[in-house]
Amino acid sequence: MNYTVFDAAEPPSAPPVFAQGAMGYLGGPRAARAWTLDEWLPFRGLKQYGIYVPDIGADPQQQGQDAAELAVALGWSDKMAGDEQRAIIIDMETSVDAAWYKSIAAAVGARGFMPVCYGSLDTVLGNAASDVLAAEWINNPAMPAGQTLHGNQYQANVAFLGTIIDKSVIDGWLYKRGGVGPRRAVAQ
Repeated sequence: MNYTVFDAAEPPSAPPVFAQGAMGYLGGPRAARAWTLDEWLPFRGLKQYGIYVPDIGADPQQQGQDAAELAVALGWSDKMAGDEQRAIIIDMETSVDAAWYKSIAAAVGARGFMPVCYGSLDTVLGNAASDVLAAEWINNPAMPAGQTLHGNQYQANVAFLGTIIDKSVIDGWLYKRGGVGPRRAVAQ
């Protein structure tokens, strides 16, 4: 079974009716901004996924640790195992550097999270990631064929409640790895 999720740089005040999940920004050196606790709140009943936007010119190990710390600070557990392990989406966009991605993914994994590489379908597979969320903006929610693909961002820049959202379809593997409930500040 597939599930429909959305992401947005500026989150809407309420989820779209189709949404079964929300992907929001944790931060990172190349993130335009991170979602605040209040901005996560309207999506507490949906599966939620944090997106980290790295700088591939900087230390991947440190950035992997930073991504995990940001997720934990918002209440995602780094103690889940198996199908329940929480995903962190690493936003590579069109960057391709398999060795660099392997290093950030290892750091995210060592901190108890499941790294998922996001990027354009025509470049993302060059990162040799074990798990991928691809972007192929063809307005078709079908999942592209591929053994590592767990999602497809199929529509971008859709106007919704005064902001712009992107729509994705994800599989059950990735759906299980989202957190539910209100994000909350956690002392570290």
